[in-house]
Amino acid sequence: MHIKTIIAAFVFLISTLVTLFSTAQANDALTQLAISAKESSPAVGLTLLDSFDTEANVLSPDESAALYFLYGQLYEKTRQLDLAIASYDIGIAFVEPLAVSDILIDSYLERSFALYLQTNDPTVYCIDRRKALVLARQHNNAKLLAKTLTQNAFCYNSATTVHKGIALLDEAMVIVDKSDKLDANRKAMIYNATGSLYRTVGLHKRAYDNFDKAYQTWQTVDDKEDMFNMQHNMISSAIKLSDWQRAQVNIAAQFALAEAAPEFKDFYFFAYLNSGRIALGALDYPRAIMHLERAISLKETTHERFFVSGAHLFLAQAYMRTGETEKAADMARVFEQDKSFPANMRSMLLTADAIIAFDKQEYLVAINTLLKVIDEEREYNKNIIDNEVIDSALEHNSKLAEFENELLSNKLAINQLNLKAAIDKERISELKQSIFVLLAVVLLATVFFLMHSRKVFKRRAQTDFLTGIANRGYTFKTGEKMIEKSIKKQQSASVIIFDIDNFKSINDRFGHHVGDLAIQAVTKRAERWLKKQDLVGRIGGEEFLIVLPNTDEKAAFVISERIRSAIALEPFKFDEVTIEFTISLGIAVVNEQALSLSALLKEADKALYKAKFSGKNKVYLARQCA
Repeated sequence: MHIKTIIAAFVFLISTLVTLFSTAQANDALTQLAISAKESSPAVGLTLLDSFDTEANVLSPDESAALYFLYGQLYEKTRQLDLAIASYDIGIAFVEPLAVSDILIDSYLERSFALYLQTNDPTVYCIDRRKALVLARQHNNAKLLAKTLTQNAFCYNSATTVHKGIALLDEAMVIVDKSDKLDANRKAMIYNATGSLYRTVGLHKRAYDNFDKAYQTWQTVDDKEDMFNMQHNMISSAIKLSDWQRAQVNIAAQFALAEAAPEFKDFYFFAYLNSGRIALGALDYPRAIMHLERAISLKETTHERFFVSGAHLFLAQAYMRTGETEKAADMARVFEQDKSFPANMRSMLLTADAIIAFDKQEYLVAINTLLKVIDEEREYNKNIIDNEVIDSALEHNSKLAEFENELLSNKLAINQLNLKAAIDKERISELKQSIFVLLAVVLLATVFFLMHSRKVFKRRAQTDFLTGIANRGYTFKTGEKMIEKSIKKQQSASVIIFDIDNFKSINDRFGHHVGDLAIQAVTKRAERWLKKQDLVGRIGGEEFLIVLPNTDEKAAFVISERIRSAIALEPFKFDEVTIEFTISLGIAVVNEQALSLSALLKEADKALYKAKFSGKNKVYLARQCA
């Protein structure tokens, strides 16, 4: 019995080793296959995948999913969207019953993109993105979570939900690494999603600028497909802005990309479609007809049916403008044959109905249908100007600016180090005779330079250029840490927000130079009443934030009154000009409802507003506003 047990164990061990060896071989083969497929054209890549022997190579569920993920990506690139979706379906089936994995989340995201290309309907493609986000929040992969958040932001493309998409982008920007090594695709997708959300709320200039940033980022890695897509988005924004000069620059870039990348068969379709849209917007109807007819003649080169259907409606509108109502109605009927056209594009559907009604000589129906289009646009614009929508968009723009500043600062620091290294290398090469002596000198100089540069750069990155106190970014980051530390030590903490009353009138009467001097003078007087451990920073034009650790409400009020009095009681003299002005202050103290800097800021801001509303030159506590 003992011998049989030993033999059985030996056989099990041998079979396990064989399985592990086969799996390792399969894993290596699959890795090499993925590299070869990505380095080849999509058609060659598909041939390589088809030649992979899945019976000879033992694949784990994750590896099987990875194989079908490769199939899906290559089918996607060749716009065989049904096959791409089917491939992702198979891959998801392999790993969905298992623990959450990168390949499962990526498969959901890529399947959603294929569905986007197929339908352009967020009610269809966003189902997978929301599933992916739920899984990504359970998974320990920050980079993948940032990608999933960014993809989900595109799903909130209505005026009433855009603030949710902006919140997701804000979260993604907090997560992503801001070093120079940040994946260009991640940066570009954040810009792209930001542009899309700005476009939704009618901020077309900001939308155009962000699409342009996305284009430039993808240009650094020569991603022609995404470069082309960004030109498409810029054209849409330029049309909304009636900026025909920019639109012509963008359309020229699309045609150049179509010529440079013949592997993307539908580039010319989209270039002619956009040429027609530009001409239609610029009221050049014969030119619009010429380009749109050319686009429709190329419709078989693309699988994106939404845009093919849209091309027919645009052509119908162009025909209507030239009085060719019968042709217009024919095109509108072709448009309406697309029963999968997204229901949220209601104004386009109504426009087609109006054109067909006009052709039938049902003029009253046509007019009423066009009035419905106007009503739809009015309702949409009413939602756009909702304060919450605009406020969230503008707040995101501020965070995006900080995000870009960090990217730029890190890149400049890296360039400085690279430049120094190049200079050191050249000196060593030129002075080979003194290599040992110079090496010591260069190393010492480099260490000193790096330490000094780091200190100077850190100081500049944290300092407001005008006043010399903390800047907005440093104030918020450091202030949050100070509040957290006070709460952890169970100590009180307070914040004060104050700004100069009627500051605009100072600029208007005496000029911006005096206005700047006023801001500097206020800073100096305020600092006199603060302790070494207190933090004061400039967070806006004439707006300041003070964070007071281990300071209760009574002490914060005393400090605020002293600052207010110091400003109000003594005139200021600038360049032979003597002026008097005041400040208003709002105070908030850590409490059960406000346990973070952002929550305290909201309370203090309400108190500041109350001080302003009550006549200015006052100090108000947040609890007085409750």
